[in-house]
Amino acid sequence: MKLYEFEGKSLFRKAGIPTPDGITVRNGDQEMSGLDKLCFPLAVKSQVLRGGRGKAGGIKFAETREDLMSCVNELFAMDIGGEKVTKILIEEKLSIDSEFYAGITFDPKALTPLLIISDQGGVDIEQVAASDPDKVIQYHIDPIDPPKFFDLMNLVLETGVTGKKMVQISRVLVGLVNCFFKFNAITAEINPLIIATNGNAIAADAKFDIDDSALYRLPEINSFHRGKEDIQDPLEQAATDAGVSYVSLGNGNIGLIAGGAGVGMATMDMVFEYGGEPVNFLDLGGSATPKKTADALKIVLSTPGVEGIFINVFGGINNCEEMAQGISDVIDELNPVQQITVKMRGHSQDEGWAILEAKNIPLIKFGTTEEGVKLLLDEMEKKGVKSRVNTH
Repeated sequence: MKLYEFEGKSLFRKAGIPTPDGITVRNGDQEMSGLDKLCFPLAVKSQVLRGGRGKAGGIKFAETREDLMSCVNELFAMDIGGEKVTKILIEEKLSIDSEFYAGITFDPKALTPLLIISDQGGVDIEQVAASDPDKVIQYHIDPIDPPKFFDLMNLVLETGVTGKKMVQISRVLVGLVNCFFKFNAITAEINPLIIATNGNAIAADAKFDIDDSALYRLPEINSFHRGKEDIQDPLEQAATDAGVSYVSLGNGNIGLIAGGAGVGMATMDMVFEYGGEPVNFLDLGGSATPKKTADALKIVLSTPGVEGIFINVFGGINNCEEMAQGISDVIDELNPVQQITVKMRGHSQDEGWAILEAKNIPLIKFGTTEEGVKLLLDEMEKKGVKSRVNTH
């Protein structure tokens, strides 16, 4: 589950990471409670779950209350990447000395969290890595023995930063590592991490993607429960209605449907290993009726960029025959052009295999996930689809 900036910053504060003073207002909220405690000038920031709000004009600055009201009205009238602005974060504008980047994500090849820092903050880290890779410092985190304060200081020193800045940034990194593990983050990012003119480090932004399982175990995350008004992506809404877990990964062209989160993660790793790039993650979950399976496949087929789909399911709680019937129903209804390959074992597998074979779907019966991924990529390339971004 992606978090809004103001939600992510609330987690940062719990971990001791400084953030600007601010308030959150919702569309129709005329009182703006707490505004009198803030000092102008102010940053007025649309709260959306999609990226690119800065380039879309979703961040404005106000010198006076009159400016502020004008900015608020303009932002509430905006639609950013198909997402209507319904919340705005109003913060004191920071006096900036320098900007850094700090983020943690999961490295699918190393199978460990990856900490990334750079003294080039405020821009896309991917652009920095491509144009000036020496400016991007990477550190694989051992979850059993995470880095200590002195480890992180040594890491920050690699950016060329010393003195008070180095100490301030290192303290923020300690909090970021704690946040990543405590709140079951998939991604935790500060861009930019500001060094203010007074020398203090402040998280000027917050990007969080949280494992959905944390919703049910952590009270801090449970309070962020999304209502339908917060689910702006029609595919995410369709997944919620279908009772499946769906995450769009942005780039890529390999769609994935898995019978369990663990199987899904392993399948993603294997796709990366053989030079493919997943475009989504979908966990079918339990009670996979023909309709639920069909709905899941339609969602993945509708994902932008998908050119091939690998379905990796096991008939334990679910029934292979019913899952296969759902796949067959979609093929009859939509006649998709995308290559579909299935790896299926378990309860009623013979009946399920027969249904899929009748539709000429490439099928892995007793083989491995590795064999299934290779089969999909090979079948895509036979159709002239470039399915590999590198050579295994």
